[in-house]
Amino acid sequence: MPDWKTMVRDRMTPPNSPRNVSEDVIAELAAHLEEIYEQARSSGCTETAAIEVALQEVKNWNVLAEDIHRARLKEENMNLRTRSLWLPALASLFASSLFLFVLTEISRQPRLLVRLNSGAAEWLYALWIIGQIAFGALGAFLSRRVGGSRVARVVAATFPALVMLASCAIVIPVSALMEHNDFIFHNPGRLWWGAFLWAVVPAVTLLLGAAPFLQEPSKRHA
Repeated sequence: MPDWKTMVRDRMTPPNSPRNVSEDVIAELAAHLEEIYEQARSSGCTETAAIEVALQEVKNWNVLAEDIHRARLKEENMNLRTRSLWLPALASLFASSLFLFVLTEISRQPRLLVRLNSGAAEWLYALWIIGQIAFGALGAFLSRRVGGSRVARVVAATFPALVMLASCAIVIPVSALMEHNDFIFHNPGRLWWGAFLWAVVPAVTLLLGAAPFLQEPSKRHA
């Protein structure tokens, strides 16, 4: 019985080749060629002829190896982007949104409204803005911990502000247009002021929190 794994490995990773094909890929391809070999043998082919039939399934081993190598790099890049950008960004957004939800629920308490009087909204907004420092730090920290680039760390940290900006620039105007609400279009200053309060100002505080994690970690020398 031919050693299909060895045959595939020798052809996929020739000497002095920088490619490194995983054993899972080699095993899967070897099993496929072995199945073809067994079918050829059962049809009456000699062992040598059956091996040739199986090996002919791969037209060009170098091209196949390059395709697998590119697919593997693409998958690794996608995994890195998910771990270093999207997951930290979603963590920052979730924490910021949860904090805003908690503050909103607190603002509905009658006792608090009586104590803070008309300044309740300003106090709660100030608390939310201050909290963005922690959420920006969270996003940048999680991104840097898995090797995220500086751009990925900035985006992950400021993602809550980016979502708010997209809401002000796209969601609110589109919703107003669909509902035939002309107030936004006749009062664009309100929209710009809302974007400043809910996107620009939070972006600054988010970046303040992210700042310590935008530098590359220092390497310890032995």
